[in-house]
Amino acid sequence: MDISNLSFKYGWRKPIKFKLNKQDFVIDCVFSAFQGEHVTNEQEQSYKLFDNNHSDFELKSLELLNDYTGTNNITNSVVQPTALQFNRDGEFALLCNCSWDEEHGIAVILHPQQKVTMQDDFL
Repeated sequence: MDISNLSFKYGWRKPIKFKLNKQDFVIDCVFSAFQGEHVTNEQEQSYKLFDNNHSDFELKSLELLNDYTGTNNITNSVVQPTALQFNRDGEFALLCNCSWDEEHGIAVILHPQQKVTMQDDFL
């Protein structure tokens, strides 16, 4: 990964495009790190997996969100992606603001498992 494209602000970041429910968003791709730390090999490998399968992960995100809102009887749901977060171990998730939990938001975990959870549980 070309680190020259990354900037540091509470982790390494770079903007990416993400499509959710036929709507385009520009969100931050965030690699968890403390000041002075580099992107881990696990983060780099996970990013390559995401980058090579970008549209598949967009579709999977929508599928997981639809399953979650249906199972939990959430109607009139509004979801807005805010970041794609890569943890130090390579796990990654789409972080979103949502209408049913405005204070905490949700995380659509995409790798290595796939599920929707509260952001606090992922971070």
